[in-house]
Amino acid sequence: MWRGSVVTWDGKIVPCCFDKDATHAMGDVNELSFKEVWLGNQYNTFRNRGVQKGRSSIEICQNCSEGTKVWG
Repeated sequence: MWRGSVVTWDGKIVPCCFDKDATHAMGDVNELSFKEVWLGNQYNTFRNRGVQKGRSSIEICQNCSEGTKVWG
């Protein structure tokens, strides 16, 4: 959610590859530039919700290991 995202075949921008159904689409490159979506209110709200409330508040983030130490 901070370093990358995924653009689906039809132009929807989603926060990660786990969002296979584009449930959390942040925007559409057919309507806005990638930069507008990346820096936009919807993406920032999603980021803040994930950081402030923790990963458990977002279904696709619940089992994510991004940014955590996986291997000792």
